[in-house]
Amino acid sequence: MTAAPSALSILQRARALTLYRQLLRAALKMPTPNQQNFIVRKTQIEFREHATLTDPDEIEFQLRLGDTNLDTVMVQAEHLTNLFEDPEHQKDL
Repeated sequence: MTAAPSALSILQRARALTLYRQLLRAALKMPTPNQQNFIVRKTQIEFREHATLTDPDEIEFQLRLGDTNLDTVMVQAEHLTNLFEDPEHQKDL
């Protein structure tokens, strides 16, 4: 018989699932399919690698790292989308 999960672990799991969904949605904002696929694959790999963590401090660290990665993806998506839509950029292609 296993112990019941703590309230902290339940909250961290919910936060992790929310972060996972946010990262996958953010990937769709990237301007090219290659970039979208990279973000999706990277997200899947990272979450699978850390799915068995049990130390609350390490879980919290990984969640904060994921939040930072989400912010980075959102900024890059906006920047690259603007770049690809810029007529000056299109002339260079």
